[in-house]
Amino acid sequence: MEKMTVLEAYRAGKLSLPPGYDLEFDADMILLRNDDATVAAFGVASATPSEVTKAAWENYTRGRNNPA
Repeated sequence: MEKMTVLEAYRAGKLSLPPGYDLEFDADMILLRNDDATVAAFGVASATPSEVTKAAWENYTRGRNNPA
């Protein structure tokens, strides 16, 4: 079975992103965003759904443990 791309997983509702996190896609990049701030950027061709999900949850956890 072929693996899903990040875009396919996102559209299918298979990405478990933390509250307030979303993705923006263009031809070359995937931007992980939180409250209009870019958290991480990934190449469309090389990113995996698990990599994007991991980055989102790591950022979310860091933010909750270190409130501004």
